[in-house]
Amino acid sequence: MARKVAKKAVKKAPARKKAPAKKAAAPAPKPVKVAATAGKTVTASALLQSVADHLGLKKSEAKGMVEGYIDVVKAYVLKGAKVKIGDIGMVMIRARKARMGRNPQTGEPVKIKASKKLAFRQSAVMKAQVMGGR
Repeated sequence: MARKVAKKAVKKAPARKKAPAKKAAAPAPKPVKVAATAGKTVTASALLQSVADHLGLKKSEAKGMVEGYIDVVKAYVLKGAKVKIGDIGMVMIRARKARMGRNPQTGEPVKIKASKKLAFRQSAVMKAQVMGGR
């Protein structure tokens, strides 16, 4: 009579996890080329052209991206959120309390109503760059 042989459970060695692939270092961002002189105002068209040139896009594509970004920022700010824009700074709405002012011509006291204003606070990084590393 043939005997049935019980099979022994063979323990498998735990599977080795593959070491995560080392991420390649991100390429250094290419410098932004601008043709602006100090004291001059940069128009929206010139700004869009600079963005398009920097990203290698058509001007119409850059316009869609920039206007979409601005619309989203406006929506958040109008809802009362503070919006941090990279290393530039933060855009927000600040409430101003009602206060007493003075008419400069007559010296008469005048009530100034409470109001809201759009405010911008520069980041420490931008401040350091503007100040020249002081």
